[in-house]
Amino acid sequence: MTSLHLPPFPITTRPVVSAFPRSTTRARMKLFCCYTPAHEILLKDYFLPTVPQEFKVVATKIDLQGPGDFLSTEFLRCISEKMRLVVQSLEDHRGEVIVWSDIDIQFFDLQSARLVKELGDHDIAFQREGQRVTDINAGFVVCRANEKVCAFFEEVKRRLLQRPEVNEQFVMNELLRKNPQILSWTYLPWPYYARTHGWPPPQNLALYHANATPGKGGVDQKIRQFREVAFLRKYGWLATFVTCIKYIPKRLRRILEERRKP
Repeated sequence: MTSLHLPPFPITTRPVVSAFPRSTTRARMKLFCCYTPAHEILLKDYFLPTVPQEFKVVATKIDLQGPGDFLSTEFLRCISEKMRLVVQSLEDHRGEVIVWSDIDIQFFDLQSARLVKELGDHDIAFQREGQRVTDINAGFVVCRANEKVCAFFEEVKRRLLQRPEVNEQFVMNELLRKNPQILSWTYLPWPYYARTHGWPPPQNLALYHANATPGKGGVDQKIRQFREVAFLRKYGWLATFVTCIKYIPKRLRRILEERRKP
């Protein structure tokens, strides 16, 4: 167990390797993640049960108290510690292709061979943030543990120390916009879905990322999303119709707000 003391909130990190049976045919791709006590329910009930056995999960617990709502103090401190863990994982596994994932994700058809294909000759592949923006989403990343990727995350870590009020996704997008050649990167295709991509999600999901949970009660919001996805996949077009009706008022408000902008 490794302890990192950052006053006034001490953080303890504890790596936990998944207990999935070891594959006898080939080395499993490593899938890294971290979580706080508030998010442990997501890890145990939604994330780990859906990870395919061809992946070796390395989960690190970060002992920060609080609900961990988006952009809360403990959320931002967790992100800072996550960047240290990302850099360490890249240094420890040079030459490998690895995955870093948030734990507010469920997997439906995740395949290591397909991830390598999606990555192609690039250094790193990100989820998209949305359908009408060019931003990346930092919640699910597949990358090569090489010098460029390590330098990229070192820079993200350095900037977060200077600007503790922002998260890693903000910094990553800032870096990629200002210097898109900082490393070779690409987007993962739409089956690597997130709530910010819109509703309903496609049937051919590789994964579903329950993001877009502003305000208080973030964990409860994420669990409701997972339940809606399960409802959708079980009841098909009927569930699509019901859930789409539910979101119509929100869409209308968003459209009106966008039209009012100068």
